[in-house]
Amino acid sequence: MFRSLFHAPRKYPEFYMEYYDQFDFYNGRKKWLKSIRKIPVKAVHLYTIHWLHIELVNGGFDQYFFNSTSTTVPEAIEGFTAIGMPEVADVVATAMARMGDPYPFDKLEREPLLDQLNPKVTFDDLDKEFDALADTDQLFRRLPKYVPFADRYAGY
Repeated sequence: MFRSLFHAPRKYPEFYMEYYDQFDFYNGRKKWLKSIRKIPVKAVHLYTIHWLHIELVNGGFDQYFFNSTSTTVPEAIEGFTAIGMPEVADVVATAMARMGDPYPFDKLEREPLLDQLNPKVTFDDLDKEFDALADTDQLFRRLPKYVPFADRYAGY
């Protein structure tokens, strides 16, 4: 069980930990898809929603889409739907759509859209909506709203 002063206990990460070293979102979409081919879909869902949440807490959708973790955005959308939070999945899908159609899986294609001095895409409204639906304002013993859903989905 994962614990800290700042985070309330959550069990769902235990479900994907045995696959942790196999996940590869750093080397593009093709490598990501290859890395998850033999991993149970439930573990993929839990891993991707966990990383999406980490990125959003640290810097919102801007940070998520700037970093390699957003290579996993389709699976994160599926993950939020699978755990029973389709409204959160819709927010993430809306953010993904703002990045363009088709979505630019290549990090170098995404970076110019998120230029801090002249951003072509903004997400302030969606950051707030995500926070309202899936996170918490609590500082100590944080238990984001999505965690009980993820724990239940993982079978805990």
